[in-house]
Amino acid sequence: MQMQKKSLEITCYVLGAGAFGVFLRWLQDQLAFNDAGLPEKSVFHFLVPLFIFAAAYVFIRFVDNFRATRYYLPDNFHEAFRNEGKSYTFFRWAIGALMCIGALIVLFTCEVEKHPSLLRGIAVLGILTGISYSLFLEFANKKRTHPSILCVLSIMPVLLFSYWLVATYKMNDINSVVWSFGIEIVSIIISILAFFRIAGYAFGTPKSGHSMFYSMMGAAMCVMTVADTRNMGLQIMFFSAALMLIFYNWIMIKNLVQRKAQREEPLEDGFDRL
Repeated sequence: MQMQKKSLEITCYVLGAGAFGVFLRWLQDQLAFNDAGLPEKSVFHFLVPLFIFAAAYVFIRFVDNFRATRYYLPDNFHEAFRNEGKSYTFFRWAIGALMCIGALIVLFTCEVEKHPSLLRGIAVLGILTGISYSLFLEFANKKRTHPSILCVLSIMPVLLFSYWLVATYKMNDINSVVWSFGIEIVSIIISILAFFRIAGYAFGTPKSGHSMFYSMMGAAMCVMTVADTRNMGLQIMFFSAALMLIFYNWIMIKNLVQRKAQREEPLEDGFDRL
Protein backbone atom coordinates (compact mmCIF):
# COMPACT_ATOMS: atom_id res chain seq x y z
CA MET A 1 0.00 0.00 0.00
CA GLN A 2 2.87 2.37 0.77
CA MET A 3 4.36 1.96 -2.71
CA GLN A 4 0.92 2.35 -4.29
CA LYS A 5 0.69 5.78 -2.68
CA LYS A 6 4.21 6.57 -3.88
CA SER A 7 3.24 5.54 -7.40
CA LEU A 8 0.26 7.89 -7.28
CA GLU A 9 2.37 10.73 -5.90
CA ILE A 10 5.04 10.49 -8.59
CA THR A 11 2.41 10.04 -11.32
CA CYS A 12 0.86 13.34 -10.21
CA TYR A 13 4.28 14.99 -10.45
CA VAL A 14 4.76 13.61 -13.99
CA LEU A 15 1.30 14.73 -15.11
CA GLY A 16 1.83 18.11 -13.47
CA ALA A 17 5.14 18.52 -15.26
CA GLY A 18 3.53 17.57 -18.55
CA ALA A 19 0.63 19.98 -18.04
CA PHE A 20 2.96 22.86 -17.15
CA GLY A 21 5.10 21.96 -20.15
CA VAL A 22 2.06 22.09 -22.43
CA PHE A 23 1.23 25.55 -21.08
CA LEU A 24 4.79 26.85 -21.60
CA ARG A 25 5.03 25.36 -25.09
CA TRP A 26 1.63 26.81 -26.05
CA LEU A 27 2.70 30.27 -24.86
CA GLN A 28 5.91 29.91 -26.86
CA ASP A 29 3.93 28.99 -30.00
CA GLN A 30 1.59 31.94 -29.49
CA LEU A 31 4.03 34.67 -28.44
CA ALA A 32 7.50 33.75 -29.66
CA PHE A 33 6.78 33.54 -33.41
CA ASN A 34 5.68 36.23 -35.83
CA ASP A 35 2.92 36.00 -38.46
CA ALA A 36 5.35 34.44 -40.92
CA GLY A 37 6.12 31.63 -38.49
CA LEU A 38 9.66 32.82 -37.79
CA PRO A 39 11.00 32.93 -34.21
CA GLU A 40 11.47 36.28 -32.51
CA LYS A 41 13.39 37.21 -29.38
CA SER A 42 11.37 35.87 -26.48
CA VAL A 43 11.89 34.77 -22.89
CA PHE A 44 10.09 31.51 -23.74
CA HIS A 45 13.08 30.36 -25.80
CA PHE A 46 14.89 30.34 -22.44
CA LEU A 47 12.03 29.16 -20.19
CA VAL A 48 11.17 26.04 -22.21
CA PRO A 49 14.69 24.50 -22.04
CA LEU A 50 14.96 25.60 -18.41
CA PHE A 51 11.74 23.78 -17.59
CA ILE A 52 12.97 20.60 -19.29
CA PHE A 53 16.20 20.60 -17.26
CA ALA A 54 14.28 21.37 -14.06
CA ALA A 55 11.90 18.45 -14.66
CA ALA A 56 14.85 16.15 -15.32
CA TYR A 57 16.46 17.23 -12.05
CA VAL A 58 13.28 16.53 -10.06
CA PHE A 59 12.88 13.06 -11.60
CA ILE A 60 16.54 12.24 -10.93
CA ARG A 61 15.98 13.18 -7.29
CA PHE A 62 13.07 10.73 -7.11
CA VAL A 63 15.28 7.90 -8.34
CA ASP A 64 18.12 8.89 -6.00
CA ASN A 65 15.71 8.94 -3.08
CA PHE A 66 14.68 5.35 -3.80
CA ARG A 67 18.33 4.31 -3.76
CA ALA A 68 19.02 6.24 -0.56
CA THR A 69 16.14 4.49 1.21
CA ARG A 70 17.38 1.06 0.00
CA TYR A 71 14.53 0.46 -2.46
CA TYR A 72 15.37 -1.57 -5.55
CA LEU A 73 13.52 -3.17 -8.46
CA PRO A 74 14.09 -6.92 -8.94
CA ASP A 75 16.10 -7.83 -12.03
CA ASN A 76 13.61 -10.54 -12.97
CA PHE A 77 11.17 -9.26 -15.62
CA HIS A 78 8.11 -10.97 -14.12
CA GLU A 79 8.79 -9.58 -10.65
CA ALA A 80 9.58 -6.08 -11.90
CA PHE A 81 6.46 -5.73 -14.09
CA ARG A 82 3.93 -7.86 -12.26
CA ASN A 83 0.51 -6.21 -12.74
CA GLU A 84 -2.21 -8.60 -11.63
CA GLY A 85 -5.82 -7.57 -11.17
CA LYS A 86 -8.79 -6.42 -13.23
CA SER A 87 -7.89 -2.74 -13.03
CA TYR A 88 -4.40 -3.38 -14.42
CA THR A 89 -5.89 -5.54 -17.16
CA PHE A 90 -8.25 -2.72 -18.14
CA PHE A 91 -5.57 -0.04 -18.20
CA ARG A 92 -2.98 -1.98 -20.18
CA TRP A 93 -5.47 -2.92 -22.90
CA ALA A 94 -7.14 0.51 -22.91
CA ILE A 95 -3.80 2.29 -23.36
CA GLY A 96 -2.78 -0.14 -26.11
CA ALA A 97 -6.15 0.38 -27.82
CA LEU A 98 -5.71 4.17 -27.66
CA MET A 99 -2.37 3.86 -29.47
CA CYS A 100 -4.05 1.73 -32.15
CA ILE A 101 -6.88 4.24 -32.53
CA GLY A 102 -4.43 7.09 -33.04
CA ALA A 103 -2.48 5.02 -35.56
CA LEU A 104 -5.65 4.16 -37.48
CA ILE A 105 -6.61 7.85 -37.67
CA VAL A 106 -3.16 8.58 -39.12
CA LEU A 107 -3.56 5.72 -41.60
CA PHE A 108 -6.97 6.92 -42.82
CA THR A 109 -6.01 10.61 -43.06
CA CYS A 110 -2.41 10.44 -44.29
CA GLU A 111 -3.37 10.80 -47.96
CA VAL A 112 -4.24 14.47 -47.44
CA GLU A 113 -0.92 15.19 -45.69
CA LYS A 114 2.36 16.24 -47.30
CA HIS A 115 4.24 12.99 -46.55
CA PRO A 116 1.70 10.15 -46.74
CA SER A 117 4.25 7.35 -47.10
CA LEU A 118 6.14 8.38 -43.97
CA LEU A 119 2.93 8.74 -41.97
CA ARG A 120 1.74 5.37 -43.23
CA GLY A 121 4.86 3.75 -41.78
CA ILE A 122 4.28 5.47 -38.42
CA ALA A 123 0.68 4.24 -38.42
CA VAL A 124 1.58 0.60 -39.10
CA LEU A 125 4.26 0.57 -36.40
CA GLY A 126 1.85 2.35 -34.05
CA ILE A 127 -0.73 -0.42 -34.43
CA LEU A 128 1.91 -3.08 -33.76
CA THR A 129 3.15 -1.09 -30.74
CA GLY A 130 -0.34 -0.80 -29.23
CA ILE A 131 -0.85 -4.55 -29.48
CA SER A 132 2.64 -5.49 -28.30
CA TYR A 133 2.45 -3.14 -25.29
CA SER A 134 -0.67 -4.82 -23.95
CA LEU A 135 0.70 -8.31 -24.57
CA PHE A 136 4.06 -7.44 -23.00
CA LEU A 137 2.40 -6.52 -19.71
CA GLU A 138 0.01 -9.46 -20.03
CA PHE A 139 2.91 -11.89 -20.27
CA ALA A 140 4.55 -10.27 -17.24
CA ASN A 141 2.05 -12.23 -15.15
CA LYS A 142 2.88 -15.53 -16.91
CA LYS A 143 6.25 -16.90 -15.87
CA ARG A 144 6.46 -19.52 -18.62
CA THR A 145 6.58 -17.02 -21.49
CA HIS A 146 9.46 -17.64 -23.90
CA PRO A 147 12.12 -14.89 -23.62
CA SER A 148 12.27 -14.38 -27.41
CA ILE A 149 8.58 -13.41 -27.45
CA LEU A 150 9.19 -10.80 -24.77
CA CYS A 151 12.15 -9.42 -26.73
CA VAL A 152 10.06 -9.00 -29.89
CA LEU A 153 7.20 -7.34 -28.01
CA SER A 154 9.47 -4.99 -26.05
CA ILE A 155 11.36 -3.77 -29.12
CA MET A 156 8.27 -2.61 -31.06
CA PRO A 157 7.97 0.83 -29.34
CA VAL A 158 11.69 1.38 -29.95
CA LEU A 159 11.20 0.66 -33.65
CA LEU A 160 8.18 2.97 -33.78
CA PHE A 161 9.93 5.98 -32.28
CA SER A 162 13.17 5.30 -34.17
CA TYR A 163 11.23 5.39 -37.44
CA TRP A 164 9.26 8.39 -36.19
CA LEU A 165 12.52 10.22 -35.48
CA VAL A 166 13.76 9.66 -39.05
CA ALA A 167 10.34 10.61 -40.45
CA THR A 168 10.30 13.86 -38.46
CA TYR A 169 13.75 14.79 -39.74
CA LYS A 170 12.64 13.98 -43.28
CA MET A 171 9.42 15.98 -43.02
CA ASN A 172 11.36 19.00 -41.71
CA ASP A 173 14.49 18.74 -43.88
CA ILE A 174 13.81 22.14 -45.48
CA ASN A 175 12.44 23.76 -42.32
CA SER A 176 15.03 26.18 -40.96
CA VAL A 177 12.98 27.00 -37.83
CA VAL A 178 14.33 24.41 -35.40
CA TRP A 179 11.99 25.55 -32.62
CA SER A 180 8.99 24.45 -34.68
CA PHE A 181 9.95 20.77 -34.45
CA GLY A 182 12.77 20.69 -31.88
CA ILE A 183 10.57 19.75 -28.91
CA GLU A 184 9.10 16.88 -30.90
CA ILE A 185 12.59 15.61 -31.71
CA VAL A 186 13.62 15.73 -28.04
CA SER A 187 10.41 13.96 -26.98
CA ILE A 188 10.94 11.17 -29.50
CA ILE A 189 14.58 10.66 -28.49
CA ILE A 190 13.75 10.44 -24.79
CA SER A 191 10.88 8.05 -25.58
CA ILE A 192 13.31 5.82 -27.50
CA LEU A 193 15.61 5.75 -24.46
CA ALA A 194 12.69 5.00 -22.13
CA PHE A 195 11.34 2.05 -24.12
CA PHE A 196 14.90 0.85 -24.78
CA ARG A 197 15.65 0.72 -21.05
CA ILE A 198 12.40 -1.11 -20.36
CA ALA A 199 13.22 -3.60 -23.12
CA GLY A 200 16.42 -4.30 -21.19
CA TYR A 201 14.38 -6.40 -18.76
CA ALA A 202 13.32 -8.69 -21.60
CA PHE A 203 16.87 -8.89 -22.97
CA GLY A 204 18.39 -9.60 -19.55
CA THR A 205 20.15 -6.24 -19.10
CA PRO A 206 17.94 -4.42 -16.57
CA LYS A 207 18.74 -0.97 -15.18
CA SER A 208 15.91 0.09 -12.91
CA GLY A 209 17.10 3.63 -12.19
CA HIS A 210 17.46 4.47 -15.87
CA SER A 211 14.14 2.81 -16.68
CA MET A 212 12.21 4.85 -14.11
CA PHE A 213 13.93 8.15 -14.92
CA TYR A 214 13.42 7.93 -18.67
CA SER A 215 9.84 6.73 -18.21
CA MET A 216 9.02 9.81 -16.12
CA MET A 217 10.89 12.17 -18.42
CA GLY A 218 9.51 10.63 -21.61
CA ALA A 219 5.93 10.80 -20.34
CA ALA A 220 6.25 14.48 -19.41
CA MET A 221 7.83 15.33 -22.78
CA CYS A 222 5.19 13.44 -24.77
CA VAL A 223 2.44 15.35 -22.95
CA MET A 224 4.28 18.61 -23.57
CA THR A 225 4.51 17.88 -27.30
CA VAL A 226 0.71 17.79 -27.62
CA ALA A 227 0.76 21.61 -27.50
CA ASP A 228 2.07 21.67 -31.10
CA THR A 229 -0.17 21.52 -34.16
CA ARG A 230 -0.08 18.22 -36.08
CA ASN A 231 -2.28 15.40 -37.36
CA MET A 232 -4.88 14.45 -34.75
CA GLY A 233 -3.85 10.80 -34.95
CA LEU A 234 -0.24 11.70 -34.13
CA GLN A 235 -1.46 13.76 -31.18
CA ILE A 236 -3.31 10.73 -29.84
CA MET A 237 -0.26 8.55 -30.38
CA PHE A 238 1.94 10.96 -28.42
CA PHE A 239 -0.60 11.06 -25.59
CA SER A 240 -0.97 7.28 -25.51
CA ALA A 241 2.84 6.92 -25.46
CA ALA A 242 2.85 9.17 -22.39
CA LEU A 243 0.23 6.93 -20.76
CA MET A 244 2.31 3.86 -21.61
CA LEU A 245 5.36 5.27 -19.86
CA ILE A 246 3.31 6.50 -16.90
CA PHE A 247 1.79 3.04 -16.49
CA TYR A 248 5.20 1.39 -16.78
CA ASN A 249 6.57 3.72 -14.13
CA TRP A 250 3.57 3.10 -11.85
CA ILE A 251 4.13 -0.66 -12.05
CA MET A 252 7.87 -0.40 -11.44
CA ILE A 253 7.43 1.81 -8.38
CA LYS A 254 4.69 -0.47 -7.05
CA ASN A 255 7.02 -3.46 -7.33
CA LEU A 256 9.98 -1.85 -5.57
CA VAL A 257 11.41 -3.88 -2.70
CA GLN A 258 13.28 -2.48 0.28
CA ARG A 259 16.50 -4.10 1.38
CA LYS A 260 16.86 -4.82 5.05
CA ALA A 261 19.35 -2.69 6.92
CA GLN A 262 22.54 -4.54 7.71
CA ARG A 263 23.17 -5.05 11.39
CA GLU A 264 26.40 -3.54 12.55
CA GLU A 265 28.34 -5.96 14.74
CA PRO A 266 30.01 -4.33 17.77
CA LEU A 267 33.73 -4.02 17.40
CA GLU A 268 35.71 -6.27 19.69
CA ASP A 269 38.79 -5.02 21.44
CA GLY A 270 41.84 -7.06 22.30
CA PHE A 271 40.50 -8.06 25.75
CA ASP A 272 37.31 -9.53 24.23
CA ARG A 273 39.29 -11.57 21.72
CA LEU A 274 41.56 -12.82 24.52
